[in-house]
Amino acid sequence: MKNIVLALDTGGTNTDAVIFDTFSQTVLASAKAFTTHDNLAAGIVEALECLSEKIDLQALSGDLKSINLSTTLATNAIAEGQGHLVGLIMIGFDPTQAIVQTLLDMLPAVIPIFVSGGHDYYGRQEEPLNEDDLIGQLEAVGNSVSAWAVSSFFSIKNPAHELKAAEIIQSRYSQPVTMGRSLSGELGAMRRAATAALNAGLVIIIDRLLEAVSEGLKKLGLTAPVMVVKGDGGLVGESWARQRPIETVVSGPAAGLVGAKILAQGFLEPDQRNLWVLDVGGTTSDLAYLKDGWPDINPNGAKVGQWHTMVEAVEVSTRGLGGDSLVEALPTGELIIGPRRVLPLGRLAERYPEIVALMSRHDLADRRDYNDGFLTFFIPNLPPGPQMGDDETEILNILHSHVPLPMADYQKHCLDQGRLFAGLKSLSHPAILVSGFTPTDAMNVLGLFSAGQRTASKIAAQRLGAKLKLSAEQFCRLVLNRVGLILAEEILTLSLAKDGIKTEAADFKPDRLLGRILNQTSGPTINFDFRLAHPVILLGAPAAVLAPFVEKYSCARVLAPPCCQVASAVGAAGSSISLSRKVDVVTLPDFTGYRAFLPDGLLDDTKMETVINRATHYMNDYMASLAKLAGSQGDCQISCTRVDHEARLRDGARLIMGASLTFTAFDPTGPALAQN
Repeated sequence: MKNIVLALDTGGTNTDAVIFDTFSQTVLASAKAFTTHDNLAAGIVEALECLSEKIDLQALSGDLKSINLSTTLATNAIAEGQGHLVGLIMIGFDPTQAIVQTLLDMLPAVIPIFVSGGHDYYGRQEEPLNEDDLIGQLEAVGNSVSAWAVSSFFSIKNPAHELKAAEIIQSRYSQPVTMGRSLSGELGAMRRAATAALNAGLVIIIDRLLEAVSEGLKKLGLTAPVMVVKGDGGLVGESWARQRPIETVVSGPAAGLVGAKILAQGFLEPDQRNLWVLDVGGTTSDLAYLKDGWPDINPNGAKVGQWHTMVEAVEVSTRGLGGDSLVEALPTGELIIGPRRVLPLGRLAERYPEIVALMSRHDLADRRDYNDGFLTFFIPNLPPGPQMGDDETEILNILHSHVPLPMADYQKHCLDQGRLFAGLKSLSHPAILVSGFTPTDAMNVLGLFSAGQRTASKIAAQRLGAKLKLSAEQFCRLVLNRVGLILAEEILTLSLAKDGIKTEAADFKPDRLLGRILNQTSGPTINFDFRLAHPVILLGAPAAVLAPFVEKYSCARVLAPPCCQVASAVGAAGSSISLSRKVDVVTLPDFTGYRAFLPDGLLDDTKMETVINRATHYMNDYMASLAKLAGSQGDCQISCTRVDHEARLRDGARLIMGASLTFTAFDPTGPALAQN
């Protein structure tokens, strides 16, 4: 039996590659490269080539079980509103309702099409689907959209109108079609429509990633089934991920939790099953709690930015703080770190060595404000696109002949035109990449982490430190201490929440109780000395560097195990197929029987147990076939969890009014994270 998995994790900053032995649960080799957003294949190929220098990939190809992929690209695309133009067919929705208009205003790049139709709570047709009207509106939109999304009112009770509309679209157009019912079985028409639209907008993005993976594997002559990690930690096949890219939201953090379980095994006591997992990336830090070795699944779906999607995902708390967060030093002595992500100055100087001279030309003695404009640079990133602001358009025009562009030079350019530059807050389009001082630069200065050209990082540290009357080294230690304190605050906040204690940001001020605990400020009569009950596993590229800073403030045992810098790739390698579907059983309105809402239709009977037995028989076959579609190569374990819905009569007797059945298909060939 094949036992080797090649795993890739494509994040916003780095692309990691790992060779993993599923029998021994060990990492045989790992490598890391920068994610090249303008050409994803380049970063993937570089990671694979670095990996091939450490281990003979061709020699292992015969034992290659699969190629597993985790990614944050879908998460980032939703957070940044970068989905492609989608035609959203809304069946049975009232376009005059304020809630519908609010939804459309919030969704990025959507052309709405309203059609009469839809069903009620019991799956009964409210109005016939107006097929002629649908066809006419489709022709008006034509081929201007990249994908289609279809959402019908109460489609989870009866999917007939969604299925018919999708059939009509597919008979006329080649673009992919997403049906809301195929993504979620939960009530919530607005959220289901939004989830379908977001999914459709991600199809091209995930296709682009999977094509890049295919190109990279082809160059190295590697072949095996490609699998993708979902937001709940389970695996699905490549074709499944192409159709349902929304399910890959928070794929990276979910894979990181699997990786943490694997990597921490040798550092924990045999009975240590509860732990915190903190994954520090370039943009964000993700914190999750594992109880008895398993994380909670968010009942409301994955939350990204302003959206609560209707796809299952692990419960993760995300903070806009990472190795590439912008560091600002205020004259008051306050440090602002994040949430904006920028390119570290050391990395920029590696690509553009001339910035060292640009940074050095500024005479500190002549300027009392130590102009930070010479510590911030603009370079072109992704191609220009719609919704760019005036400053963004103007900066791009200048960048055609002036790369990189110091912010101070652009400020002067604006002043020469008689106007002021609004600052970094006016730059949000990904066409422009900002570079500035980051915690990664601080590690670079202190020699704790290699992050490109050290001179550029040090010049910036000297300038920023001078504001606070600190040396470059003192300032960098202050930055890392501040990062450790913020992360410790997050750990303590969630720890207290687990014990039912609510906190607010003000509670962590230095003169408050929690602030004194974090800063270990003992008084003349009280000695603040306590520890959290469970250890913290720290993941990410800077984990080993940040571990002592987090431990200093968190009052917890903090571990950064070997290979923690590629934990998400390790988790992708160690994941397994795990799928779940929910079936609701309700009492018919005239109390003549019971109805089960199956994925493809309705099932009625006069007796509830008969309905449940028939539904279970149907769903066992359905889940087995679903697992095969998801890429399972063997026999999956099918299980069912039943929750009855009861009503209390006046005499105290209980009457069962219905039930919820959750069916799970689990492939036992690997340590899946979530058995939902």
